[in-house]
Amino acid sequence: MVYLRADKPPGHLVRALGLPPRSRVLAAAFLPDAATWLIAASTGFGVAAPERVEFHPWDLIERAKLTREGGLLSIVYADSRLTEEFAIQSRDKRFASIVNECVRTSVVEVEHVDVPGGQVAVALRRRPSDQSLYLQELPGPGVDPAAAKDLVKAARARLGEAAGLKTSLW
Repeated sequence: MVYLRADKPPGHLVRALGLPPRSRVLAAAFLPDAATWLIAASTGFGVAAPERVEFHPWDLIERAKLTREGGLLSIVYADSRLTEEFAIQSRDKRFASIVNECVRTSVVEVEHVDVPGGQVAVALRRRPSDQSLYLQELPGPGVDPAAAKDLVKAARARLGEAAGLKTSLW
């Protein structure tokens, strides 16, 4: 019988994630009910299950939150606005803290812009692969991006100028 350590994913799964060079595994959690590994690497978040292997750079995750009751780790992906929940075990709270910290440190600065229908978060993000900065817009539910265009453009200009980004990048 093979014994698995709950904090060390099998090497073939880590390789299957296709982690960028110099990326290292910071923490991992095994979800026995789903036969799934959650992997926090220095460059992103990985999900390795029998039917799926996915890797998401930290700057493409908008939020990570652990619900104390039930131990649900919620991940909100910025590129699709999809929310995914994983039922982690109580021993994996350290893993959830590492995921949350990695997501938070990818955000350098954020400005919330009130627009018709809600808010748009304009975030100055750091890419984990090369540490470069870029601007990202995260509209709230019900926000019409066309109606928010001028206000968001002004927020992008303020954040870009404060960060010393070239105007061609925003």
